[in-house]
Amino acid sequence: MSATNPFDQLARDPVFIVGAARSGTTWLYDVMTAHPEVAGVFESWLFTPENGLKNLFGPAHWPGKYSGLGRLLGRDELLVHTREMAARLMSHAIGPEHRFLVEKSPSHLFAMSFIREVFPGARFIHILRDGRDVGVSVRAASRSWMQAWQDTFGRTVRSSARAWKHAVKRARHDRAELGEAFLEIRYEDIRQDPFAAYRQIFDFCGIPYDESLLQRIFQATDFARNYQPKESAFRRGGRVGDWKRQFRFLDAFNFHREAGDLLLELHYEQDRGWWWKHYLFRK
Repeated sequence: MSATNPFDQLARDPVFIVGAARSGTTWLYDVMTAHPEVAGVFESWLFTPENGLKNLFGPAHWPGKYSGLGRLLGRDELLVHTREMAARLMSHAIGPEHRFLVEKSPSHLFAMSFIREVFPGARFIHILRDGRDVGVSVRAASRSWMQAWQDTFGRTVRSSARAWKHAVKRARHDRAELGEAFLEIRYEDIRQDPFAAYRQIFDFCGIPYDESLLQRIFQATDFARNYQPKESAFRRGGRVGDWKRQFRFLDAFNFHREAGDLLLELHYEQDRGWWWKHYLFRK
């Protein structure tokens, strides 16, 4: 790449924030890009098979010599061109003060292996959130600013539970391949102890900080200081355990049928009867 490309000034390959939709990926992006040396690319979808570069490596072009781009060049050569193109595109977000780059597209969760091929030094942060709170947020969004979700995973509680389970399972499957390049952090842990979470995140990414900077980041991104809760807003309020207030009995039953096993696996619940005991014993 030419020295005139701002991408060349970065200290390392980009960091990618991934996760199920409405898990807190935007909030984590806000936290990281509040650091003055971190540039941000918000939802580029650059590497997805549906809207991005991964499609160039799909069956329309490969196996080589038989179709598409495979007639023109080898896969390794195409990876070189893809890295150059991706770097050029993302460099538009980089200013002279930036030494790190964070990209946030939730569905890049399904392209992590491909991104690692393009940027071997890339790091991935998977933000995990209780799927019931995710479902509540998906339902609110589908009724307001993202009505298109009513035709997909926002159609029912079971639809959102299925999508959440699929996303989390995929992330946990790929982390074995990604090894030390993969960090999973819980949304609830960031809310409970943001400063410990900031340190873990920035240390993982190799991004320098001091305590005064962490304090400024907290002041700039804390929900209570910066966001007015509103059901129809993109940032609703970020409440933990909101499902206890929002779920009806049938909602809890349907979520349990679709993804109750994963709640237990992740220790969001300890008892398979959570869905009816909550309503039996709540005040």
